[in-house]
Amino acid sequence: RRDSDSGVRVKFHSNEDVQSQMSESISDREVFELSLRNFLEWLEMMTMDPVELCNTWGNYNVAWELISDLKTDGSAILNMPCSYLTECQKQKVINFLGSLEKIPKSLLVSATSVEANREAMSHPLWASYREAAAALLVALDSAAIGNRAYFDSNRA
Repeated sequence: RRDSDSGVRVKFHSNEDVQSQMSESISDREVFELSLRNFLEWLEMMTMDPVELCNTWGNYNVAWELISDLKTDGSAILNMPCSYLTECQKQKVINFLGSLEKIPKSLLVSATSVEANREAMSHPLWASYREAAAALLVALDSAAIGNRAYFDSNRA
């Protein structure tokens, strides 16, 4: 992809690449906490209305990237040995991630314009996913509290 301002070719790393690199230099606990923080952020974004979501995401492949990031970070928080999610929370995350597989590929379009991203994210199917993301955020509230406490204690 090219940076539109400078015309310079910009290389983007996948979340898997970043997590692999992170795990080489930071603890498993920090990888888990970063993945959880990201997952919670992606869920928050999914609850936004389409215009706000696209503006926040930057209007670049919003649907595909959001779903990809949810799957990557969601899988990470389930599979890390230091995860402190309860079994109930894990099952809710598993169910949510499984539901993402039902999104038609036609909605995960490659979109680089404001209009195309807003159109893709305005499809009526996304309403149920916004509701599911909001419900999952409630279910993960205790984990979110622990996650914030982790980062608050490591700022000092």
